[in-house]
Amino acid sequence: MIDLPIGDTRKFNKMMFPEADFDASLTFYYDETNNIKKFHVREDGFNAAFTANFILGGLLYEDEAPDLQPLIDGLKLQKNSVEIKFKHIAKGEFLDCLKSQKLQLFLDFILKSKMYLHYSSLNLLYWSIVDIVDSAIAVSEEAKAAGPVFSNHLKNDLYKLCRLEIDSVIELFNLYNYPNIKKEKVTSFIEDLTSLFEGYIDTQEFHFGLESLRQILKQAKKKESLPFIMDETDRILIGDFSHFYLRPVYTFKNSQHVFDKEDDIIKMMGEYRILDENEEVKNYSFEDSKTCPLIQCSDVLMGLLGKFSAYTNTKSHEEIFEDLIELSDIQKTNLQLLINLIDKSHDRNIGFIHSTDCYEELSKIPVIRDFFSDENN
Repeated sequence: MIDLPIGDTRKFNKMMFPEADFDASLTFYYDETNNIKKFHVREDGFNAAFTANFILGGLLYEDEAPDLQPLIDGLKLQKNSVEIKFKHIAKGEFLDCLKSQKLQLFLDFILKSKMYLHYSSLNLLYWSIVDIVDSAIAVSEEAKAAGPVFSNHLKNDLYKLCRLEIDSVIELFNLYNYPNIKKEKVTSFIEDLTSLFEGYIDTQEFHFGLESLRQILKQAKKKESLPFIMDETDRILIGDFSHFYLRPVYTFKNSQHVFDKEDDIIKMMGEYRILDENEEVKNYSFEDSKTCPLIQCSDVLMGLLGKFSAYTNTKSHEEIFEDLIELSDIQKTNLQLLINLIDKSHDRNIGFIHSTDCYEELSKIPVIRDFFSDENN
């Protein structure tokens, strides 16, 4: 069993997000979407699509459990439906899902209730490449001093480049067994990586980020060191998602956390003992989703958010705006309900919403929010 001390991590989270309430006593329910178990590189590409985020989350409430029976009755599901699933509420790609009358009923009920949305969202490709930047910064005192805003800018531009040059990036990862770069190959890896910058580095959009990263990588090349992408496992970008299941449990240690009863998740989390000043934290449990409407409703929300991430990750700001103009009334209503639910939850406690993603993708939700703000004024 692995001991997981949480004291320092909780102190860091409180320092980084002083306006969040991580000490609240709440009840969280969970389901997930796009749980691919492991993310790795193959000769022909990745083992799974990287365009949809892994998202873990669902509903939470304070005090007494809400009565979901009026919602269940209103959805009028087929009598042979054992439980509420996202596929019973909406189908198709994200914009198609927004055409669902049942989705409108569902989102409207949740928004008007005393429940809140919570989730942790992980951009698979972004998570897979950020260690390149962190490794370069680790060997540069000047870059360290520049702080996290600078670092995140570099990660953002590298991510955007990787999206544009994804075939070359996959080839590079295979060639060097990334993220397990051998010391004698650090120099050639950096040279091959920075060769992808050509054609972009002189543009206004990319110049600052890519040129800064190139200069920092030159220092790493001299030291033959990229510490966070060496001594790892060949071609395994994400070995498992255990950290993302454990994170909300110890972040909100005074709350109760209820997960869907799945053997692999039970086994994975059971390998860790969460310790707060040497006292074990036992604040999570598992329930069968078939008998737990709150997990079922969490499934609906995570399914919708998974479709949403796949949509925003594959659309430019301009394409999103063009789509918004063409939406039907029911699509606009459902999209605004979703945004309002995210905002309601964020306003209640910013700790409820956690995204591991880049500026590029995170900036697309404000495009939607601004569209509705302008339309309603």
